[in-house]
Amino acid sequence: MEPADRPAATADWRAFGSTLWRQYRAARTRTTLTVIALTSAVFLLQVVATWVTGAPSVRALTAVLYLEGGDTVFLLSPFLHRGIPHFVSNVLVLLVLAPQERHFSPGGYWLFLVGGLALALGTGYAVLLAYSPASNVAVYGISGLGYALGGFALTRAIGDPEGRSELDLIAAVIGGSSVLTVAVNVLTTLPQTPASVNGGHVSGLVFGLVVGVLWRHGPAVPGDADAS
Repeated sequence: MEPADRPAATADWRAFGSTLWRQYRAARTRTTLTVIALTSAVFLLQVVATWVTGAPSVRALTAVLYLEGGDTVFLLSPFLHRGIPHFVSNVLVLLVLAPQERHFSPGGYWLFLVGGLALALGTGYAVLLAYSPASNVAVYGISGLGYALGGFALTRAIGDPEGRSELDLIAAVIGGSSVLTVAVNVLTTLPQTPASVNGGHVSGLVFGLVVGVLWRHGPAVPGDADAS
């Protein structure tokens, strides 16, 4: 089939994909990609340690780390994961949402990252300590940051319709799905098993939604503009 004969819908999707790729490459994502690289390095160490120690699974190894590893393990909590699906799903979400970084100043984005992660971990532990019958509880994973970025993308896109790009629309869809996921989790677990409420997801999402509502467009930074 000659290029001129391709269905219009196919050509439109190819153009849309090309636009997304250009916008992604033009966006500032360095800080988020650094966090992803650090998370990947820690997970690789988890996998290697699981193999070296003969632990039955990454999840089992991580449980032992929390029991015997001391305070250092708690500092690594955001970067630890219980297995490949947990790790891959969180990293993929961060990769897609990484261009949201361009809406912040570099210093402001670091504050967003640290604030979102601290709030997600703190709330996650608070929920488990309050409601879980277990004597030892652990909260880990980078998903709280993904929910924070998704929440931010959703409310920022709604509040700034003229400034949202195609990439922002994709991020807003992820934010909307995050709202739905959290709502289902809360509504189905809170009445009978409150310990099953994922406090990290709830607090991360709410934090992102609030920051998105309060967001104000700042001066353009060279190299951060969307490519059209």
